[in-house]
Amino acid sequence: MSSIVQRLSDFIKHKGISVRKFEIAVGMSNGAMGKAIKNDSDLYMKYLDKIFVQYPDINPYWLLKGEGEMLVGENYVNEPLANYYSPAELKQRLLEILTSPSKTEEEQILKQEVLRLQQSIEEIRELHEKKLMEVLNNIAGKQD
Repeated sequence: MSSIVQRLSDFIKHKGISVRKFEIAVGMSNGAMGKAIKNDSDLYMKYLDKIFVQYPDINPYWLLKGEGEMLVGENYVNEPLANYYSPAELKQRLLEILTSPSKTEEEQILKQEVLRLQQSIEEIRELHEKKLMEVLNNIAGKQD
């Protein structure tokens, strides 16, 4: 089995999801991942971006090179995920708080600052993702 496909198979098992659910999440046709696993074949590069977007906890370096931990920040997770809001829930809750009427001028200033920081973080995240894809494409190009 190709090393990237084998590591993806390991990741799917680790997540406890079906191969089909993984295929749907990353936009693969029905059976594409299963065939890659069964036939010891590689995946198209176009799926890597979708994999990293849908599964941000997968370590790109581990997936491509087989080095390091499978998950980003794996050593720091020590509580069940059920104790946290999902990203969408957290974003929605924060938006509700920030758009609710402020009781004081200080609260209004703090809300405006949080919104400004969110925008800055989003801009940084977009730049980071763009740079990450450039690096991954360079790494993948060197493997050929």
